[in-house]
Amino acid sequence: MSEGGVRQWNIQFKNGHTNVRDEERSAKTGCFLCVGDSQTGIHKRSVYEHNGVAVCSQKRALCIATVVLSILFIISLIIAYAGPQSDCPCAGERPLFLDGNETNGTRKAIPIATNNEIFPWNNLRLPKFVRPIRYHINIHPNLTTLDIKGQVTIDFHVSQDTYFMVLHSKNLTITEKLVTDGKTTCQKDRLGNTTCLPIVRMLEYPPAQQIYIEMKDKLKRKTNYTLMLRFKSRLSRELEGFYLSSYTTQDGEKKYLATTHFEPTYARTAFPCFDEPQFKARFKMSIFRDRFHISLFNMPIINTEDAGFYMGTGLLRDDFQESVEMSTYLVAFVVCDYQHISAVTKKSISVSVYAPPDLIPQAKFALETATSMMDHYEEYFGIDYPLPKQDLIAIPDFGVGAMENWGLITYRETSILYDPNETSANAHQWVAVVVAHELAHQWFGNLVTMQWWNDLWLNEGFASFLEYFGVDHVMPGWNMMEQFVLDKTQPGLNLDALSTSHPISVAVYDPTEIEAIFDSISYSKGASLLYMLDKFLGQDTLRSGLNDYLNIHKFSNADTKDLWDVLSKHANQSIHVKTIMDTWTGQMGFPLVSISKEGSTVTATQNRFLLTPDPQNRNISHPPSIYNYKWYIPLTFFTDTAPDVEEIVWMNMTDVRFEVDNEVEWLKANVNQSGFYRVTYDDATWNFIIAALKRNHTIFSPPDRASLLDDAFTLCRAGVLNVTTALELSLYLLKERDYVPWATALEHFQAWSKYLSEAAPYRLFLQYMKHLLGPTAHSLGWNDTGTHLQKLMRSDILASAVLCDVEETVKEARHQFEEWMTKNIRIPPNLREVVYSAGIKYGGVREWQFCWAKYNNSRVPSERKVLLRVLGVASDPWILQRYLLATLERDMVKPQDVKLVIATVASNPEGRLLAWRHLRAHWNSLQALFGNGTFTMGSLISAVTAHFAADYDYKEVSEFFKDMNVGSGSRALEQSLETVQLNIHWVRRNEEPLFQWLTNYLSR
Repeated sequence: MSEGGVRQWNIQFKNGHTNVRDEERSAKTGCFLCVGDSQTGIHKRSVYEHNGVAVCSQKRALCIATVVLSILFIISLIIAYAGPQSDCPCAGERPLFLDGNETNGTRKAIPIATNNEIFPWNNLRLPKFVRPIRYHINIHPNLTTLDIKGQVTIDFHVSQDTYFMVLHSKNLTITEKLVTDGKTTCQKDRLGNTTCLPIVRMLEYPPAQQIYIEMKDKLKRKTNYTLMLRFKSRLSRELEGFYLSSYTTQDGEKKYLATTHFEPTYARTAFPCFDEPQFKARFKMSIFRDRFHISLFNMPIINTEDAGFYMGTGLLRDDFQESVEMSTYLVAFVVCDYQHISAVTKKSISVSVYAPPDLIPQAKFALETATSMMDHYEEYFGIDYPLPKQDLIAIPDFGVGAMENWGLITYRETSILYDPNETSANAHQWVAVVVAHELAHQWFGNLVTMQWWNDLWLNEGFASFLEYFGVDHVMPGWNMMEQFVLDKTQPGLNLDALSTSHPISVAVYDPTEIEAIFDSISYSKGASLLYMLDKFLGQDTLRSGLNDYLNIHKFSNADTKDLWDVLSKHANQSIHVKTIMDTWTGQMGFPLVSISKEGSTVTATQNRFLLTPDPQNRNISHPPSIYNYKWYIPLTFFTDTAPDVEEIVWMNMTDVRFEVDNEVEWLKANVNQSGFYRVTYDDATWNFIIAALKRNHTIFSPPDRASLLDDAFTLCRAGVLNVTTALELSLYLLKERDYVPWATALEHFQAWSKYLSEAAPYRLFLQYMKHLLGPTAHSLGWNDTGTHLQKLMRSDILASAVLCDVEETVKEARHQFEEWMTKNIRIPPNLREVVYSAGIKYGGVREWQFCWAKYNNSRVPSERKVLLRVLGVASDPWILQRYLLATLERDMVKPQDVKLVIATVASNPEGRLLAWRHLRAHWNSLQALFGNGTFTMGSLISAVTAHFAADYDYKEVSEFFKDMNVGSGSRALEQSLETVQLNIHWVRRNEEPLFQWLTNYLSR
């Protein structure tokens, strides 16, 4: 029985009788191919023959009817309460090969193929008994007509007898198909079609992006076969699959290239394949191209030959070396006219960076970083990079920051190109971090791949963690591990504090569900848990464990349990890593540790932390957790009497009590915010900590000061801490001169300014911000000098001072803008965002048009990104409206930059409602641009609505999306609605005390 207790029949009629071969097949595969009543041996016609009619009295008929109805009623009750007896993925009975963990992917509706037949496979996951061994892909993309012709030959292994196979295909027209076992002689029929092993039928089911191929004769277990499919398609204009991109040369000529992006489920749009990460195989590639282009693949070219003419153009065919075993989402190929620069690692791996010819000078830093990082990772992991080359390529149109395709990593231009004379320290760091992230994936993700997307964090969490270690190694002066808490821990905590979060290991089946988990939970929380693990296991134990994990599972797949098992072994079983970490990966959220001190006794209690106030009143559902929302917490702390001594107490899903010295006034828990939890203290301890900060803030490290600020402001947002406590704590910032604490504070202050924009304390709050920012801005000055962190801080502080209208800063910034605009006097890279913002915010149409022209003419991607961002800070709604309309024109704003523009306008108080109206008015156009399957639509919803803080805003948003299918954006929509309600509640609760405190303080 299929799900729901209703048997699904695949009906085939053949002269009114059962097809004997179909019965035999159904018995072997478990999927019934039945013929109505004919399986009982009765011909349908006999039911209607006159001699088959029974005659009885009316009374007897009533009795029989009553009995029959009673029996039917009893049967219906049994079915209703018994439920489905199996979770069959076929349109028929449950086959023996189906694993229990696959049943959740079973579709409830009967799948109907494109020819209106029932599609026999009823599961979103592919069957495991057919596994690919090797692909040979021949493909010819025509960059003029956008037509694609291709052929894929798949060698596959069958592990059990079967008459069918299922694989993925989306938006492909299959023109020819054949299956061979390597022994049977293939023949041509009267129509010229080649036939090998006879194929009975091929069905396509677009909702699951699957094709079903049924054989006449059984495919035998433990045997290898070959499937050949020829297909046609078109180069996509979306930023996924095999798609068209373009760039404009210095001379204004538009050049085209074809490139790929297959993660998570887009390989199937380029060629038919087994598009799940567990189906690793080797790949051979042949690409047809014209003589003016080059082609790139995961592996090096081994041969180029003339391939004749096509539409009057002489073609070449590039044949590439066969790859190692890898998942389909890591396959990549590009046809372009780029140039490259190269270097060699210590172990003779060729590293190259490809870019448009005039951008090649900006590729030098990425090449140097990649070469050093490859050497570092090979030494750190203890495993050699297994491919002969590593290419990095800049793609003009790219939906994400970068993609780790094995041996051919694709990047946004802003993620790989760096000009030391034009690029800011922030953009410089971004290039280093993204290069390090993608190279970490060559081991974590590519060499060892998660078994299924529910463990995406094994890929992204590791890369997000290792990128900071990697950059810290090659750029030791950048203090990357201080910045880790700012860029990873804090964003992860923010999202995971919502009731609409999700566990780090989360069940996903549908492609739209898979897209939705590419979020801060998989990336930032995953990285933060590994950072916490590193702290309590020790770097040597973690490193040796990771080396073992990679060696055990290389060229294969793993799940979270495999990682914990290896780490437990390397901790000599003294720490049972799985027991501890399952409480962090198997349930959503994280704990709030509440600390109270009486004399020398400290009590620490744990409860799940939620931003959402009064959950009972908001009808929030809390998914049950087998751990009852308790965690194994490595509670670290130091005290005022021994600030250099870090101690640890384990909270084993419990509360704890421990003793400290009698003379201790305060303790600071979660040292350097290395644990993924928040901490609050009793009032007396908070007061002691605040007094200590004001007296000498350097007794706390920069990450500790950042964590105190982050905890205090977030606890205030949740209603756990009074707003006045957070404000009293923030006063120490008058003396703060370190980047990480200030960046943390600015993040919260900017959020407050957005919530308060229509509230009574708004003007007083801006005045308070000026009061805090003024001394720091003055001390930093306008010389673009100092350490890397000082440059980052100067840019952030001065930009905030401009937006808050700090008079001295605005005056200098406007002066520099005028000098730049009228006299072409160069502005240092780290001051550009500050100066441009001042010119546009306090200027008019003239200043805006000048920057818009600079954006269109600049050949430096990082400069273009800065200009795109500052163009949204204009104060004139008319200008902002014109800017939003530009996002609808591909030639004005690239699709990859649409979200940046809309988000910038939405964060501007003058543009907040304009951005929301734009999203509503052009929802269909934006949906057509990005598609429902990508996470972009969800991020657009979040960007536009995150600042709303009024009841009517919430009502408008919820009403607009009430009956709308937003695909992968559904979780982002839920989170956005929850965030708006949080904002409303926060303003309502804090408006009066905030107004009172600011009035009192500023009057002093």
